[in-house]
Amino acid sequence: MHVIVVYDVSSDRTHIFRKLLRRRLEHVQQSVFFGELTEGQVTSMKNEIEEKLVPEDSVVVFESTSPAAFDFTTFGASQEPGSRFT
Repeated sequence: MHVIVVYDVSSDRTHIFRKLLRRRLEHVQQSVFFGELTEGQVTSMKNEIEEKLVPEDSVVVFESTSPAAFDFTTFGASQEPGSRFT
């Protein structure tokens, strides 16, 4: 399953989600992570995210079973998502 996770949390809490997500996903940009996980890994990650949330936090998990469902264009010096693992 292909996953994109984005978060918007206060600056003093970004380290919590960055550390949690880096264990499973590629850190693409400031608060954007991308990777391929099993369904069980996605469920586990979502549970961990829920445990860390406070009311002001916002986390969005995009999931797709088809990599073709994610069409993206990169600009500037950024690498294409997933290129770190190929």
